[in-house]
Amino acid sequence: MATNKKSTPRYDLKAQDRKRNLAIQLGLTGIVVIFAVALVLYIVMSHDKKTAAAGDAQAVRITSSQLIKKDGTDEPKAVLSLYEDFQCPHCRDFEKAFGPTISKLVEAGAIAADYYSVAILNSRLNDNYSTRAANAAYCVGDADKEAFPRYHSALFAMQPEEGAGGAPDNARLIETARQAGVPTDKVSSCINSGKHSDMVEGLAAASKITATPTIRLNGQDISPASPEDLITKVKAIVGNVPGLDNAPAPPSPTQPTPAPTS
Repeated sequence: MATNKKSTPRYDLKAQDRKRNLAIQLGLTGIVVIFAVALVLYIVMSHDKKTAAAGDAQAVRITSSQLIKKDGTDEPKAVLSLYEDFQCPHCRDFEKAFGPTISKLVEAGAIAADYYSVAILNSRLNDNYSTRAANAAYCVGDADKEAFPRYHSALFAMQPEEGAGGAPDNARLIETARQAGVPTDKVSSCINSGKHSDMVEGLAAASKITATPTIRLNGQDISPASPEDLITKVKAIVGNVPGLDNAPAPPSPTQPTPAPTS
């Protein structure tokens, strides 16, 4: 009687290789997924950190002892907010055309000027000059409010060409602060450490700024056609203020005094 022969077991010699390759592929896929998730979390957390920092930031507020206030309060009746990037050519042009008038409005007590230095024009070519200059401006504002307008004007006077190299380094930003009247030891650490860098990089998004310069009067965007137009808009809020009948003429462009060489 014939019997069925048991089939000889056949072993897949490549099975272990396939299992090993599958394990490697799964492991690599897992690593890629973990890396992608970590990257997304890092970007989100960094953005949130900058936005939060910007949300907590205070402007550099410049006022005078003549400031006109709301009745029964210490709040200014008119606040002019200026959002600027020190790498922005249009901001430089605005400072040239309107800077003297804004100074006159401040001195007369017609406005409080709130300066917001934002960083939206960084590039590798200028070594993130927008951030460094904005940070330096806040450092000077922290150290000496009286020196801030001089430093603000000097930063625009020394503005590097957009999209090109040769931007001032931190040493020059510190020296310019000294020339504006702030001792080096009061700003060097702040400027070199980038104390306000996260804040200035997140400030535009937190303030819903999409272009510079952005000018707001009591929180409302305005686009004054001329210095005289700006004065008219301010007068509509505070009334007639002595000495504001005419806007001062813009000064001739000046460069900051060169740093002494050793």
